Amino acid sequence: MYRGRDARKAFGDLADAQLGETLKIVADTARELGIPAGEKLKAMLDAHSVSFSGGTVALHGDDGIPLRALGVGSTRLLVAGLQRRAAQESSVLLIDELEHGLEPHRIIRLLGSIGAKENPPPIQAFLTTHSPVALRELRGDQLWVLRKLAAGHKLDLVGAGDQIQGTIRVHPEAFLSHSVLVCEGASEVGLMRGLDLCFAAQGATSLNARGVALVDAGGVNKIYGRANVLLNLGFRIATLRDDDVQPDVGEEALFTFQNGRLFKWAAGQALEQAIFLGVSDTAVHQLLERAVELHGEGLIDEHIRAASQNALALAVCRGPVTPWSRQTLATAAKGKKNAWFKTVSWMEDAARDIIGPDFQNMSADFRGNIAALFDWCHGV
Repeated sequence: MYRGRDARKAFGDLADAQLGETLKIVADTARELGIPAGEKLKAMLDAHSVSFSGGTVALHGDDGIPLRALGVGSTRLLVAGLQRRAAQESSVLLIDELEHGLEPHRIIRLLGSIGAKENPPPIQAFLTTHSPVALRELRGDQLWVLRKLAAGHKLDLVGAGDQIQGTIRVHPEAFLSHSVLVCEGASEVGLMRGLDLCFAAQGATSLNARGVALVDAGGVNKIYGRANVLLNLGFRIATLRDDDVQPDVGEEALFTFQNGRLFKWAAGQALEQAIFLGVSDTAVHQLLERAVELHGEGLIDEHIRAASQNALALAVCRGPVTPWSRQTLATAAKGKKNAWFKTVSWMEDAARDIIGPDFQNMSADFRGNIAALFDWCHGV
């Protein structure tokens, strides 16, 4: 045992003299990338080797632990960093599933270490990924969508432009999906998420299992800026919007002409109107009480009075449901200030707990619209 230890030490001292500059490069690279290898590396005999072979000599940290004991992610990060150092001799790098073994911040560091943010880049890198973190960090002219077709493979360059780059930054997961539903706003996204949770709990296949991404366009005038980016890359795309405010007629016509699918509520309706006019009386009361839980009786009463010119109040709306009270609640719910369900979370919870369970009791129009949406998502 002592002879082995002495041999390892003697070899390490000799290797340090001959390989000092190389070891320093590895140590500096590890330190720059945040890899815990210590301040000074050593080339030492592997303690587990019983004979000299190709794997007998191994790099060790200053704590004596071989670098081969590093995790998968740290090893890949270090190799990529060293590849960058050797760019003049080896200018091409291949990384499959670059996110494997790496936390999000280390994915970003890996991309930086191989020069993804530099112009011109120091090396040519071919990377594959299913990580939205990686997509978000890259430019559209660095990204290609690869699809397997019956006759071979197809590559599409994502491309440059503000709309493209904005979509990559805000919704990178859409580029990793089979189908994308571009929603007018957060409440539509919340509605779909909540209904999906409700239906999945009843035994239906979830939208996630179908590879469907939900994208918040951020307003009716931004829907087709988002949707057309993905449609032009060959993705299966649909849009979901209100009908109280119309988008650009030409943009929408071009989208549908190119086989994009359009879903919207009944003529002139916003989402809140579609809901309050479409669900059962019981669900109307449940939605009203959920709004009270979220915002308090005072604010909800104030909204109802404002929407009805003081003709109705919260106490009245807690009574029998009428067409007038439905319309008043819909108007109150979609107010520009303190809207009742105008976030993903609020609408998701309402859809999961109230709207979804009321599916069989809805009006035929509202139920038909929701059924058509989910049929499209499931590829029907």
